[in-house]
Amino acid sequence: MHLSDLIPGEPGSSANIDISGITSDSRNVEPGYLFFAIAGNHADGRDYIASAIAAGATAIVTDERELSPSLIADINKNSAVINKNSGGMVPADGEKIPILHRTDPRRELALAAARFWPRQPGMIAAVTGTNGKTSCAEFLRQIWQRATWDAVSIGTLGLQGADPRDMQGSMMGLPPLTTPDAVSLHKALHPLCAAGITHLALEASSHGLEQRRLDGLKIHVAGFTNLTRDHLDHHPDMEAYFTAKSRLFTDLLMHGGSAVINIDDAYGAQLAKMLKARTSVDHVVLTVGQNEHADFVISAIKPMDFGLEIEVQHKDVELRIPVALAGAFQAMNAITAAVMAHASGLALHDSLGALPYVTGADGRMQLISGHPIGARVIIDYAHTPDALSAALTALRPEARGKLAVLFGAGGDRDEGKRAMMGEVASKLADIIYVTDDNPRTENPADIRAAIISGAPDAFEISDRADAIKRAIGDLKPEDVLLIAGKGHESFQLVGDETLPFSDAAVARSTISSMIDSARNGGVA
Repeated sequence: MHLSDLIPGEPGSSANIDISGITSDSRNVEPGYLFFAIAGNHADGRDYIASAIAAGATAIVTDERELSPSLIADINKNSAVINKNSGGMVPADGEKIPILHRTDPRRELALAAARFWPRQPGMIAAVTGTNGKTSCAEFLRQIWQRATWDAVSIGTLGLQGADPRDMQGSMMGLPPLTTPDAVSLHKALHPLCAAGITHLALEASSHGLEQRRLDGLKIHVAGFTNLTRDHLDHHPDMEAYFTAKSRLFTDLLMHGGSAVINIDDAYGAQLAKMLKARTSVDHVVLTVGQNEHADFVISAIKPMDFGLEIEVQHKDVELRIPVALAGAFQAMNAITAAVMAHASGLALHDSLGALPYVTGADGRMQLISGHPIGARVIIDYAHTPDALSAALTALRPEARGKLAVLFGAGGDRDEGKRAMMGEVASKLADIIYVTDDNPRTENPADIRAAIISGAPDAFEISDRADAIKRAIGDLKPEDVLLIAGKGHESFQLVGDETLPFSDAAVARSTISSMIDSARNGGVA
């Protein structure tokens, strides 16, 4: 491809420069690459322009700041070396690599990636919100696949739904991010489409939306779950957080696309009102919720032995839908996913009718069965005050005995939510265990102390495995234990180390040991 194919409107001899690859990581630059020098939170890509040129970059895209004299000197020096050894890979009218200044280089990167790897699934749906993104995306993928449509989901759980045999053993090299960077995403979509994937369900994080990672996608359906306190270490306030989430609907959703919004949430109601008031863009707005004014009214959620029974009213039709899911808020996620599937072209009776067959995502109200005295153990990713409140509130009707909760809080993240989470647990749970989550570079004891300031009656057990074993061992018949915070994660971040750890694995091992002990007459 030529530079002008990736960055339209570039005049002069630079337009015909051959580009062999795209990256914003100087370590990945190879001869012929277009390097995007982007300022980030922890590093400035401009500091690596010279090294990118030395590695073979033939053009640079950056922001509109002026280049410093020292940087210009480094660029000219490295350009001269490349011009001498590259066989004419750089412009013949001088020894300078072309440096293109753009107002929004992150968006230029996303659009360039979409042009370099142009294949995309014909139907793309993205869901955003503080909580519920993973479940919605996973439910939507399962509904599509039940309709025999070739579908995958991409998000916190990675790539789900693709047959590894079709991928020739590759999982596309996607990074462990809720929303992958634009280069990784489009590089993955290209072979997925070649393997026959036609439908993509995608989680859209506020970071990903703000950093323009999805700007090159053709998004046909957008979903909104809720907006609660989270990521305020990154966003200055809730309004900025809402603005970042809203980009999915105001900037990225295609003309004629559908927005599916939970209007039980105050920010969701605000978003729906805002979108309906717009006259310049042709969007279909579908609302869900227990609110009587919703297009799809969830009129009842009943705990059952198998999970939940959801009653839904739409126009003059009332449906009762059994789902094998735990927790009332999963009803909202399931209905949101079904309405998104309907908005994507699936008949309503097929989209809602598929819900009895969906299964929960790993680490999302995940039941760990087999406790020898019949207690229930649930693992959930809840790591914010509102998510913890929703999980405990949803499980309270299912606890005929006591409701226990075990959780911690991540280090190097929003400190303000820690005491709030303690207060939520103190209000809604009967027994509380405070332990370590992912302390990262913070002192774990300080994090636990902040939580316990809101839950003074909590048991403090620093080692998470020991805490899980203690909590499960303390359960009585008909008790329910919620292990919250890490969900599906298979690691623990301590200092600068990534250590193997799984809540589910520890819980299963503990229950297995208890079963063995019971069989041996109480002798482990």
